[in-house]
Amino acid sequence: MFMAIAVETMKHPENRSDYKVWYLELNKFGDVIGVGVMTREELVRNLFSHYRKTGKSGWKAFLRDRESSQDIEVFDFISQNSNENTHFGNLPTLNEFQDVIDRLKLNLEIRAIA
Repeated sequence: MFMAIAVETMKHPENRSDYKVWYLELNKFGDVIGVGVMTREELVRNLFSHYRKTGKSGWKAFLRDRESSQDIEVFDFISQNSNENTHFGNLPTLNEFQDVIDRLKLNLEIRAIA
């Protein structure tokens, strides 16, 4: 299971529709076993691949201004243009997610290195 936690948009105006999604990898008990980042295309490919194998997307989203995560469903991609999704635009930015971590006093820093 994966949980999308933050979005990192590209700085160049021509590449605004390209973004990276930061995620947590969770085991079946909900424990965090990994942190990673995927491009929009990689995430969508992963989601649809998981759906073909299991009938579920395998993804949740930690949305801005919500207290609980929400499942990402395949139908979220239907009738959307290729640059939009009902979840990714509502993900916190990397800085906003870091603020959440700081408030929880987890002594963890997540930031882009490249």
